[in-house]
Amino acid sequence: MTYNYLERLNRTVRDHEEWRIRECLNLIPSENRGSDHMRSMLTTDFGNRYSAPDKFYRGTRFVDELQALSEEVARKVFNARYADVRPLSGHTADMAVLLSLTEAGDKIMSVSPDNGGYPGITHLGLGRLLKLQNLYFPYDDNAVNIRARESISVIRSQNPKIVFFGASFIPFPHPTKQLASAVSGTCVYDGSHVLGLIAGDAFQDPLREGCSLLIGSTHKSLPGPQGGIILSNNEEVFNAVSGKIHPGIVDNVHLNRVAALTVSLLEMMQFGKSYAQAVIKNSQALAKALVAGGVKVRGAPLGYTKSHQVLLDYDASRLGFYSAKLEQANIITDNGGRLGTSELTRLGYDAAEMEEVAELICLALLGKKPVDFVKKRVKSLVKQHQEPTYVLKSVPKVLE
Repeated sequence: MTYNYLERLNRTVRDHEEWRIRECLNLIPSENRGSDHMRSMLTTDFGNRYSAPDKFYRGTRFVDELQALSEEVARKVFNARYADVRPLSGHTADMAVLLSLTEAGDKIMSVSPDNGGYPGITHLGLGRLLKLQNLYFPYDDNAVNIRARESISVIRSQNPKIVFFGASFIPFPHPTKQLASAVSGTCVYDGSHVLGLIAGDAFQDPLREGCSLLIGSTHKSLPGPQGGIILSNNEEVFNAVSGKIHPGIVDNVHLNRVAALTVSLLEMMQFGKSYAQAVIKNSQALAKALVAGGVKVRGAPLGYTKSHQVLLDYDASRLGFYSAKLEQANIITDNGGRLGTSELTRLGYDAAEMEEVAELICLALLGKKPVDFVKKRVKSLVKQHQEPTYVLKSVPKVLE
């Protein structure tokens, strides 16, 4: 029986990789493609080991070196004085902030989930669990962004303890600098979706726009392993959050993840600017080609997008129907109408090929060709792009 289960497991993994990697256009903006070098770190012995700030575990001299190295590289990539790579996810980083800097009854402000804000910190998630009062930015659906003037008024009248910038739907930079000057509490930028663009100096610079913390996931536009990070130039705020991580929020750091993240950060150090610029160029090419092909896209007044996201402009029921229709053609999206270009950019797609991707999406959504016709063309295009780009070529001898 054991071997039957093992056979099923192996088959499931094999079938998944055959389909999603070799046959599908992956356009989910929460995902990316890690390099072979990065993924090789996930199989090292670090994945079997523990560490602790109080040195409870022995034999950690190289573990300590790894964490110090990772945080040194992170500080350089994001031009930050402080970094903590221990959070296991962007949500864990959010949790660390809220558990460290708020008490029950405090007010926090963010983008509403109705406008594409991250639900995990709202009244649907940690806000409710921690008994916080959730306030939401006034929002402009046409501009797909925060209304700055109205938001300043709310901030001054409500005096929230924490103001969160960043969102799950984020085609344009937030008016962070303009609003931060009105905040008497702490400004935090959840860059989960746009960390790769921030690292490439192609989106905005929260730590120099008034935010005390830049936090987020490490596996979306930043092409790292699934995990989280905390960055800061404010010693007092950083220590208040970082000092609470162990043991209440994170015990086992998952050190293989830290090693893998370090590879991705080094890739961003080397290629971050060109990668981020290519992501945005591809997003804009995709959006314009979709509109030309008859598909509605949000954000037209500002050029559709300045990030890795293109947002389709339909109601929720239509978007769910469209995502299912695209999956039948091996085009993978989410049910929210977000199309992400990070993974395709990592695989070497350029703006001209994004126009071909847009054509395939239009054919599938508008029913201009049978789904099998579109799927065949998708598979043919995917076969031309199997290896990640913007990667370091040299591999340490220990891994050869």
